[in-house]
Amino acid sequence: MNIQQLKYFIEIADTENLSAAARNLFVTQPTLSLALKKMESELGTVLFNHSDTPYQLTDTGAYLYEHGQEVVQQFDQLIDNIYNMNEKSGKKKIKLGITTLFSVQFMKEISQFLSTHPHVELIIKQDGSPYLQTMLNNKEIDIGLISYPNLFPETINMEVLETSTKGYHVHVVVPNSNPLSQAEELTFKDLKGQRFSSLSTNFMIGRALIDRGRFFGYEPNIVLQNDDLQVLLHSLHKNDSITLLPIEYSQVGKSENSKWIPLRDKYDYFPIGIALRKDFKLTEDFIDIIKKN
Repeated sequence: MNIQQLKYFIEIADTENLSAAARNLFVTQPTLSLALKKMESELGTVLFNHSDTPYQLTDTGAYLYEHGQEVVQQFDQLIDNIYNMNEKSGKKKIKLGITTLFSVQFMKEISQFLSTHPHVELIIKQDGSPYLQTMLNNKEIDIGLISYPNLFPETINMEVLETSTKGYHVHVVVPNSNPLSQAEELTFKDLKGQRFSSLSTNFMIGRALIDRGRFFGYEPNIVLQNDDLQVLLHSLHKNDSITLLPIEYSQVGKSENSKWIPLRDKYDYFPIGIALRKDFKLTEDFIDIIKKN
């Protein structure tokens, strides 16, 4: 059992609902269910009683919940203490969250900041915007280059970036052999019945696919879920599937024998913001350099 599994378990116990816990943790329900089964197998016990109301704690589950919260708090405090010790040693640490696409688009500015601020150690976490916002909310990172919307306005301040890179436009990537490749533009309604290789709900696009598919009356048939954009492109022909990706990624990603078709929807564009925890004080140097993009 590890800390991440323990955090998953506590969230399920708090919500008493696997679906709600998965949404709060920004993971898929199968991922959360598998983690719980693995945890119970490793501990050799059942943590929840499903005979009456689902996800009611058993005696061992209640014991783990009570003492597990203390373990998680102590672990988080330990990590904070280590960071504080490093800061006192003279080198300031900044924990930056950034998406795969933005890491490519803003690498020049990030490199410039590091070369002009040798007293700063930049720790980079790369993931999707919803997941990074959760990390900001949990004080696991300090700043994020992420896409809107702001999921935690109570704890996170976000500023729209008016730079050369203002956001990303969602396109449908389809193999040339797929009849959809003849379209000039597509809507979520047009995608019903397709097989999807998709980003997870750690990413705004992954969330949008599920939410908008359900809005139009269908459950997207996701045959592959992966957060590596190049893996998704490679999977299209192998899995006879389509995917949703930012068109901006086409400049660096390889997508042979495929067509990028504009998606027309209210969620076909996501603006970029620079996000800060409201309790974190950051010098303007980093933000100023990012704005030079």
